Amino acid sequence: MSFSKIKLSIFSLLVCYVVILYTAFIFYPRWNQAKTEATLSWDVSGYYLYLPAIFIYGDIEHCAFKDSILAKYSPTPDFQQAFIHQQSGHYVMKYSAGQAITMLPYFTIAHIWAKSSSIYPADGFSFPYQVCIGVGMMLYALIGLFFLRKILLHYFSDTVTAIVLLLLVIGTNYLNYSAIDQAMTHNVLFTIYTLLIWCSIRYYNKTNLKIALFIGFLCGLATLIRPTDIISVLIPVLWGINSIQEFRERFMLITKNYKHFLISAVVFGLIVLIQPIYWKLVSGDWVVYSYQDQGFSWLSPHLKDYLFSYRCGWLRYCPMMLIPFIGVFFLYKPKVNFIPTLFLMFISLYIVSAWDVWDYGGTAGRAMVQYYPIFSIAFAGITQFVHTRKIAMGIFYPIILLFMYLNIWWIYNAHVGTVQVSEVSHEYYWEKVGRWTSNESDLKLLDNKFSFTGYPKCSEQIYLNTFDGDTSANATILNENPKIQLTNDLQYSPKYIVNNNKLPKKWARVYAKFGCTVKEWDVWKQTQFSVNFYKNNENIQQNLIRVHRFLQNGEEKEIYLDAICPKEWDYMSIYFWNATNDKTLYIDDLKVVLFDE
Repeated sequence: MSFSKIKLSIFSLLVCYVVILYTAFIFYPRWNQAKTEATLSWDVSGYYLYLPAIFIYGDIEHCAFKDSILAKYSPTPDFQQAFIHQQSGHYVMKYSAGQAITMLPYFTIAHIWAKSSSIYPADGFSFPYQVCIGVGMMLYALIGLFFLRKILLHYFSDTVTAIVLLLLVIGTNYLNYSAIDQAMTHNVLFTIYTLLIWCSIRYYNKTNLKIALFIGFLCGLATLIRPTDIISVLIPVLWGINSIQEFRERFMLITKNYKHFLISAVVFGLIVLIQPIYWKLVSGDWVVYSYQDQGFSWLSPHLKDYLFSYRCGWLRYCPMMLIPFIGVFFLYKPKVNFIPTLFLMFISLYIVSAWDVWDYGGTAGRAMVQYYPIFSIAFAGITQFVHTRKIAMGIFYPIILLFMYLNIWWIYNAHVGTVQVSEVSHEYYWEKVGRWTSNESDLKLLDNKFSFTGYPKCSEQIYLNTFDGDTSANATILNENPKIQLTNDLQYSPKYIVNNNKLPKKWARVYAKFGCTVKEWDVWKQTQFSVNFYKNNENIQQNLIRVHRFLQNGEEKEIYLDAICPKEWDYMSIYFWNATNDKTLYIDDLKVVLFDE
C-alpha cells in the first residue's frame, strides 16, 4: 500500500482527534461545570464512588462522607449512588466496579495533585479529580479510534477507512460520549471492543497465549463495567466466520487450542469475581441485584420507543446509525465478517432495548455507543459499495451531510443551545429539528400540540374571572387582590366553565396571571394549566401547558394557552393542577379570547 493511501486515513484520524479535543477543551469542558453538570455527577459519580470511598475515606460500608459531598458538590439531587442493603444495613454501590478500575490511574494523579495543593481539598470531588477523570477517560477514546482504524484497514481500503472514521466522530453521538460525557461507561467500552476485535483478528492470524490472556482480561473488564456486556465473549468466538464451513473450522481450532481458551476463561472469571467479592464484603451476600426495581422485559423489548421516540430515540436523534442497518447486508457478498457483525448488531440492540428504563436517563440512545466498532464494519461495507457507483454516491453523501448536521445540532443544543433535544413532543420536535433558536411559544409545544405564533385577528373576549367573589377553599387575598392559590394541601383549583357563544372563530386563547414563589424544576411536578373542550358532556379535546416552564423564582407573569376550536363544542373547562408539587402558585385574571388567523 502506497504512502499516499495510508496518509488519507491518518489524516482522517488526526482530524477526528482535533474534533474531540476541541469539543472537550473548548466547546464544553465538563470539568469546568458545577453540580449535576460536572464530570463527576449523575451516573459517573456512582461508577467513581468506589475510589474515594476506599482510598480517601476508608468507608466502603457506610459512606458516611456522602452528606458532605452532596452538600458541597451536589453531583445528584440526593444520594443515588448506593442503597442500604436490608440484611446488613450497609450501603451497596448501585453500579459495578469496572469503570472505577479504568478510572484508577487518573484518580491517583488527581489525588497526588490535590494533596500537594493548598487550593483544592483532597476530598475526591474537587477540581483536580474532575479534570483528571475527564481528560483521562477521553484518552481512552483516542486509543479506541487508533485501533478502529487498524481494524477497518484490515478489511477495507484506506479511503473507506478514512470516511468511516469521520462519519463516526462527526456524524454520531460518539463525539458526545468521547469528548463531553467521556467518563460514562460507553466511551471506555468502545475502546475495549476495538481492542477485543483487534486481538481476535491477531489471534486467528496466529494463535498466541498472550493474546488469549489479554482477550480474557478485556471480556472480563467489559462485563465488570456493564454486566450485559458479557456478550463481548461472542467476539473472540465468532469473529471472522462467514459460512457454515468456517463454523466447523473455528470449532476445530478452539478444540485444538483449548488450553488457550480455558486460561482465557479463567482470567475472565478472576476479573468478574471482583464484583461478588465486593458484594460479600459489604453485604454478606455473594450476589446482590443492585438495580433493585429496575429490570428487563426480555419478551417485550421497548424497541420502538428506544429507536424512535421523541423522548430519547436513538435513531431519531442519531440518524447516522440507520446506515449500518442497511450496510451490514453489503458485507454478505464479499464475505467480510457478515455473520458476526449482523448477529452482534442485533443482539446488542435487543439487550439494550429490553431494559425497562429504556431512555437511559438521556437521549440519542447512549447505551449503543460501545457497540459502534461492530457497527463500523457495516458502515464500511456500504461505503465501499457506494464508491463503486456514481449514482449511489450522489444519493449517499447528501444524506450523510444532513445526518452530520443533525448530530452537531443535537450536541450543541444538548449542552449550550436553547432548543430542547430530549423529553419533547412530536409537535416540538418537528418545529425545532435542525433549528438553532427557541422561544417561549415553542416551549408550549412540549405539552400542547397548538401554539399560535402570528397576530390574532378579529379577537373577542368571551370570559373574564378576577376571582373577586370566589369563596372556594383555594381563594386567598394577596396584596388586597383576590387570587386562586395552589399549595401542597390544595392541589386542584375549581373547574371554570366557559360556554360556547357560537362565534365562528378558529382559535381560543386562554390567559391567566401566575405568581411563583419558588420554581418547580421537576417537569412531572410542574403545575398544569388545562383547557378541555366538551360536546354533549364528552371531552373531545384536551390541551395543557406546564406553567413552571415559563416562570422563575418570585416572578409574576401572564401566560396563555392556545387551542384550535373543535368544529362543534358546547363548553370548555379550565382548571389548574399542582401535580403533587409543594410549591405555592397564585393565579389571577383568567380570561378567554376567541380569534382568527
